[in-house]
Amino acid sequence: MDQEEEIEDILRLQDELIRQRSTWNPDPWLELNMSTPQLKALLLISGDENIRMRELARRLGGSFSNATVLVDRLVDRSLVERLAEPQDRRVVLVRTTRRGVRLIERLMTSWRVLSGPLLETLTSEDLATVHKALRLLLEAAQKNR
Repeated sequence: MDQEEEIEDILRLQDELIRQRSTWNPDPWLELNMSTPQLKALLLISGDENIRMRELARRLGGSFSNATVLVDRLVDRSLVERLAEPQDRRVVLVRTTRRGVRLIERLMTSWRVLSGPLLETLTSEDLATVHKALRLLLEAAQKNR
């Protein structure tokens, strides 16, 4: 099997795993009460320690003013906060608050809750294989950031 076929097979297996585990709990997602653009902004902000507003707008693919409105709404909900760049107070940084971090963790926990019992069924050798594979994927993601 060549690399392209191997990648396609891995993606197919990943899709099948998600389908098999589709009993995940959607409640945290359904309780969000936030627009998709707000959720996208929150996820982007949570991915960085401090993100510049201009960078957030660029990554969202919209205007600076649209990003400002999204951040305003997230600030109103105490999910993110604005900070001034210490070296240049004209630059606005945004970061996730503790409340925002807890929300993101709650959303991500739904997959963890399903994965834990599944991983417990594996042998030590198989767990080591999964661990190595996930570490390699994480390293690749960090390099391609």
